[in-house]
Parts: sequence; structure tokens; C-alpha cells
Amino acid sequence: MPVAAPRLYVVLTYVPRRTSVPVGALGAVVFERGWYAYVGSATRARRARVARHLAREKPRRWHADYLFTAFPARHAWLVDGAAGECALAGALAAFPGAIRCPPSFGAGDCRCAGHLVRFGRRLRRAAVVSAAGQNSAVRAFGLRPHQRSSHGGG
Repeated sequence: MPVAAPRLYVVLTYVPRRTSVPVGALGAVVFERGWYAYVGSATRARRARVARHLAREKPRRWHADYLFTAFPARHAWLVDGAAGECALAGALAAFPGAIRCPPSFGAGDCRCAGHLVRFGRRLRRAAVVSAAGQNSAVRAFGLRPHQRSSHGGG
């Protein structure tokens, strides 16, 4: 039986100013101003997982829950055909000015540098497509109007 390609997603948020946020076992994490892309995977119910990340109110269970509760998601993409969440986060972090931070964020089940990448500018779909690779499909995951954040960051 062939192994299915990872069913990945990227959720984008904006942190308007340097802020310390308590993040479960990681403790207080300082997020610098900028755009943050969280890379995750879901073998089943991916749309439900992404919708959970986009929800304003939720139990805080995973690292991403703390970030998206403090700074609601601004955009999300579904990614099919990429190598895996660690590889996609690494490819995004390879863009000029990008950095994986804080260490181990979202990587409780692996040993990579983390699944959260900070950018100085807003991440665009074209960058996700480039990072995911030629054989990947990247689709926008729609945010309903009440889910869109109203704070700045352009």
C-alpha cells in the first residue's frame, strides 16, 4: 500500500509589536514584530484542523493555539505534494530575511528547528508554492469575514 503524501497547511498571522506570550511548556515566548507562518500537517480532517487554528476561542492545547489566540490568523493555505512539514518550514526559512523562531515551536513530535517562520514582509501564495516545490498544489483556505483580523500590518 503506497504512503500518502503529507497533507500540509500554512497559517499566517501578524504580530504588530514585540510581545511576550505564554506558550505552554515553552514558557514565555517573545515574538518580535512581523509576519509568522506556521506549518502543520493533518493526515485526516485537515480542513477541521485549519478551522480550529482560525477560531478565536479554543482550548489551548498546541503551541500554535497560544499564538493564534493572541494574534488571530490572517490567511491560510492547504498544501498537497510537499515533502513534509519540517521540509516546508525549512524551505520557507531559507527565504532572505526569514528565520525559524522560537526554537522547537510546533515541533513536539519531531527534532527539527521548528515549524514557525518569521518574515519581515507578508508571505504570499507564490512563496508558499515556491517552497513547496513544483509538484505541489497550494490552495487558499478561505477565512470568513468575522475571522479576519482588523489590526494593522498590511
